[in-house]
Amino acid sequence: PLDPKPETPLRALNALLPFGTIIGAAFFGMVLDGKAALAAKGLTGGFVDALSNCDSVKALLWSSSLGWMMTMVLLLGQRILDVSEAMTAFTEGMREVIEPCIVLALAWALGDIIKATGTAEFIAKFLMAGGLPAWGLPALTSMLAYVISFATGSSFGTMGILFPLVGPLAWTLGNGDVNMLTHCFGSVLGGSIFGNTFSPIADTTILTVLATRIPLAAHVATAAPYALLIGACSLVLGDIGMGLKLYGPAVALALVAAAQTTFLSVVGRKAKNAPTKA
Repeated sequence: PLDPKPETPLRALNALLPFGTIIGAAFFGMVLDGKAALAAKGLTGGFVDALSNCDSVKALLWSSSLGWMMTMVLLLGQRILDVSEAMTAFTEGMREVIEPCIVLALAWALGDIIKATGTAEFIAKFLMAGGLPAWGLPALTSMLAYVISFATGSSFGTMGILFPLVGPLAWTLGNGDVNMLTHCFGSVLGGSIFGNTFSPIADTTILTVLATRIPLAAHVATAAPYALLIGACSLVLGDIGMGLKLYGPAVALALVAAAQTTFLSVVGRKAKNAPTKA
């Protein structure tokens, strides 16, 4: 039921309108919800304030429902499907996504538990305690961000945890050096994305699995080697090299790009061609 019939007309409008509805409704829904939240608190604010106080999950649920209704209107209006076929496709689609949705809900629950118990903060403080040399702080920050982002599946959550911890520490160990502070903040930003790209409980991973309709384990297994390669190159050639003040950011970026390109050229192999349907 999820595969189109051979005689189905292929019209870009049938994809652009539903997706456009979802994007537009989600964006304006977050703004309206944020303004309503501010008004309930007796506050006023602009566009950014509204987005900061909105319930994005609520907006996404409403926008997804509107996108589904737009799809139904297009399918029934153009007589591509009848009501029975449309509802069959709907139920089949729901069955496809129910397992990833359960994983996503459990991932949110795990993230809330970790946040409520202060697990990540404890790990960060424990590893950063002691006589840490200033040059090693950016590398340690990246490793912390790697571990926390993979364990929580949230890049923004990792940033929220590490920024308040790393900022004062970088300023103190660096004796007020702005470059040290900037380097450590860059480590937080880059490292936070590391785990989010292939963590099995990350919302981006779940959504990728939903969109591509591949097993969760297969996506993690194929994305992990690339993330680990770039993470290792960035840690050794970027954080450690720059921490020791051997070179600047431009040279570090060039070294990381050259290292990963060389590694993929030597070790990597081309994917086998997928079998074509007769």
